Amino acid sequence: MTEIFSAAQIEELSAEIDRQLQELRRSGAATYKSGDELEPDGALSKQKEAIENLTKEPMPKFLARFGRAAKSDICDKDGLLNQQWHKWGDLNDKDALERLGAVLVTMGFSGNVVSPLTVAAIVVVVHIGLKAFCENYGNNT
Repeated sequence: MTEIFSAAQIEELSAEIDRQLQELRRSGAATYKSGDELEPDGALSKQKEAIENLTKEPMPKFLARFGRAAKSDICDKDGLLNQQWHKWGDLNDKDALERLGAVLVTMGFSGNVVSPLTVAAIVVVVHIGLKAFCENYGNNT
C-alpha cells in the first residue's frame, strides 16, 4: 500500500485534528446521537466549510459518499478503526489518517485537497461519534 502522508505530514495533521477537536470540546459543542441533525448548533461549521469548499458538494452528500466508501474501516465491526473506537472510544490519528486518506484518494480526491479533507472528515467522525456517523452515513446504499 502506498503511503498517502509522510511521517512529518502525519505529525502535523494529527496536531491539527487534536486542535480542532479541543476547540469543539472547549466550545461545549453538542454530542450527537443517531438520527440527530448533524449541525444543530453549528459546531462543525469550520469542517462543513472545508468539506464543501474542497468537494464542491453539500456536507451531508459528501458524508454519505464517504461513509459508504469508508464503511469497512469505520462501521464494520472487524474494521481497524471500528475496533479502536470500541476499545478506546477514540481513533488513533495515524491509523485514521492513513486509512481515511486512502479512502479519499480512491474516491478521486488528490493533491492539496486530500490533507485538509481528511482532517475535516476525521474531526466530524470523532466529534459525532462512530455509532451516530455509521447510522447516519455508513449504512446508505
